[in-house]
Amino acid sequence: MNLSFYYWLGLVQSAIVVENATLTDNLVVKYYGKGDFVKRFRQVFGLALLIITVFLFLYGIGDLEKAEEVRLQRKNIEQIFQKNSDAYAWIRVEGTKINYPVLQHPTDDAYYLTHDAEGNETQYGAIFTEKVNQTSFEDPVTIIYGHAMRDDSMFGSLDYLAEPSTFESIQTVTITKDGKDFLYQIVAAYSFPDDHLYHTYGLGDLKQVESYVSLLEARADENGGFYRPFDFDVTRDKLLILSTCDVAGNERRFVVHAVRKGES
Repeated sequence: MNLSFYYWLGLVQSAIVVENATLTDNLVVKYYGKGDFVKRFRQVFGLALLIITVFLFLYGIGDLEKAEEVRLQRKNIEQIFQKNSDAYAWIRVEGTKINYPVLQHPTDDAYYLTHDAEGNETQYGAIFTEKVNQTSFEDPVTIIYGHAMRDDSMFGSLDYLAEPSTFESIQTVTITKDGKDFLYQIVAAYSFPDDHLYHTYGLGDLKQVESYVSLLEARADENGGFYRPFDFDVTRDKLLILSTCDVAGNERRFVVHAVRKGES
């Protein structure tokens, strides 16, 4: 919303404060006579309207800041997509610092372990998928990888979900692709041996996917993780797995599972 709207609203509200104070004063004088009561009533009434004016103005500023943040993020997304054709989507996880492009190298699955979204060599790497997955997010299971950096960048804040209170409060992963937001509900999070999930459990096969999903609750319990019940139709639903190294243990990974619930 345009800032000028709130500017003029503030002026109008200020004028109302003055005008209503005068009208209120006249009415009170008419029925109750002059005195300290009139003065006090006018002060309280005027103060209330002033508080409302300030609130509306600050609320408008908050809306503008949020809109500007969204605009800058969209611009950033467009710039990254223009610079690197490997970038094909954007991932956000509410309540964490995860807000990055998703990439897939056409020939080297390990490339983005050591390169950022602009192709620069770095220990931080980037957020990426492997060639076993399509970039459409229409596979039964899509796995997204990223390093767990100690400054919480990349997938470093994914382990927020290792805490019970955080698992309860953080429930949504958003994948933005081609102007659409795919919304996923987080259903499980736990530390697990460092297996290549896709190949180890044959997640390209629907029957294997069905078996894998049916054992999610048991795996979460066995590994001290968390789980929330969900329905899953292997012929229709889509499972998203976020996988990163587990900083708490060697040769283990921290994995978060989410099921697509809709799009906007």
